[in-house]
Amino acid sequence: MPWDVTHKTKSKEKILICAAKLFVEKGFDAVGINDVMKSANMTRGAFYAHFKSKADLYNQALVVAAFEARENITQGCDQGFASLQHNYLQQGQDPTLKDNQQCPMALLISDIRQREPLVRETYEKVFKGFVKYIESQGLTEAEALKEAATMIGAVALSESLIDKSLVEKLLAACQE
Repeated sequence: MPWDVTHKTKSKEKILICAAKLFVEKGFDAVGINDVMKSANMTRGAFYAHFKSKADLYNQALVVAAFEARENITQGCDQGFASLQHNYLQQGQDPTLKDNQQCPMALLISDIRQREPLVRETYEKVFKGFVKYIESQGLTEAEALKEAATMIGAVALSESLIDKSLVEKLLAACQE
């Protein structure tokens, strides 16, 4: 019996969602094609029906990770920028949010600079979209750039620091 017409699209979506989560958690070098396909419950051979290379997968998964993170971070943000900022800064610290997709801009910041131009361009597009979203909350472009850099940097640092008290102080300072 042949696959239905949406099977290929659904398979690719499943691979991208699994890859997005794995890449954000571990980075490009620590994730193999086999890891992604195992997470998606598919064979390695199915990978090549959808992607040219691991770099192609990474590039596409970056966009998926950004959309997934945005969905998680913007929930309940009808109160404007302050609630968005709070959710963004708490994404890695709130145990109830740990299972959700975290922001790839913060968690892959040092990983991206080592990638080919196409991946860096995709990262830049995601960043520009984030800045535009912040602007839509009533901030100027300059304010949005400053806030985006502060929030991304704070989350990146908070995921790297061990001292939880220092992390709390850092996140609180960035929210003032």
